Amino acid sequence: MDRYSFSIHRLIASVAVLFFIGFNVFLFSDQSRYHEMTIQNDRGVFKLKVEIAQTFRQMRRGLMHRRRLDVGRGMLFVYDKPHIPSFWMKNTRIPLDMIFIGEDLRIKTIHEKVPPCLETDDCPTYEADQLAQYVLEVPGGYSSLFKIKVGDLVTLPLID
Repeated sequence: MDRYSFSIHRLIASVAVLFFIGFNVFLFSDQSRYHEMTIQNDRGVFKLKVEIAQTFRQMRRGLMHRRRLDVGRGMLFVYDKPHIPSFWMKNTRIPLDMIFIGEDLRIKTIHEKVPPCLETDDCPTYEADQLAQYVLEVPGGYSSLFKIKVGDLVTLPLID
């Protein structure tokens, strides 16, 4: 085998390895942005995979413009300290349940099947009844489906 053929084979092997690595990063990158959390009640422990909204930009965008959200998926909004958060559904295309969670990791308030608000800037707001440090948005009807209620215990993912 001459030097030229060896270089071509090495180049082809390098490209194949880079393609394999790139394909796997693409294939599994969706998994890396999700974090596991649970909700525990008298019916069991329910696992969810959530995206974390922690920065102002992430919180402002939330689940806007999403066309679907699968059961078992959601978005967790994380605040530095407990307060009375207020949410709206501006440009959110799917109904959601909003679950407000206190610093004690107990559910404080649930707004079920909150409808989208697409045609106006005058969207209603939804607030916690008590201080909350986290807000979980899940597909509309999730809370009813799994009998999730105020007082249920939540475990959160490790958050940077």
